[in-house]
Amino acid sequence: MKRYQEEPLEITEAYPITYGVLGLLAFLGPMSGYDIKRAFDHALAPMWGAAHSQIYKELRRMETLGWVRMKREEQESRPDRKVYSVTPEGRQALIAWEGQPSFVLQMRDELLLKILFGSYAPPGALKATVKAGIEFYEQRLAVFRDNLNHLIIRHDQPQEAQEAGQSNGDPYARLITQLAIAGTETYLKWLHEVLAFVESHQKEEGGQPGIQR
Repeated sequence: MKRYQEEPLEITEAYPITYGVLGLLAFLGPMSGYDIKRAFDHALAPMWGAAHSQIYKELRRMETLGWVRMKREEQESRPDRKVYSVTPEGRQALIAWEGQPSFVLQMRDELLLKILFGSYAPPGALKATVKAGIEFYEQRLAVFRDNLNHLIIRHDQPQEAQEAGQSNGDPYARLITQLAIAGTETYLKWLHEVLAFVESHQKEEGGQPGIQR
């Protein structure tokens, strides 16, 4: 198993990813860094991605801020398991963050960059890239649709509420998943239009890029 070396971390402020990790811990209860990564990939995939190293960095950040506490659990054949839980200060930080406005939608998509500078693509490269993108987002769409049947449920809900809502999951998670589905469907429709344009444009240009270098 790959180990991440801990580097000195200067705590100055929290970031959206900080609250993403904090929210998952508040929602799902105490977890290890590995568990958080799995939850991140399932619950937050429509809006945010995070590597293991980022998650561990945010856990250290929040531990320094007093937002989470760590407890070591001994394991017989493995190193001790570090389990993190939210402190009352962490819950207050999450509540305060929820009260702050957020208006900036950020998209970091390398495929969009390649399409933007498509005039510099060698013959056939952009077509292949867009086709690969369509295949990827079709698979992603299938995952999002399946997620509607496996929505996360708050661990601190009364047992009766958990049992009653087991089939539907958290209503706010459903809203985000529905947005992910609608957004991916729209993106796929646009990618098919891009593919048709690229095929037509390259045919007109004799398979050569639009800009002569």
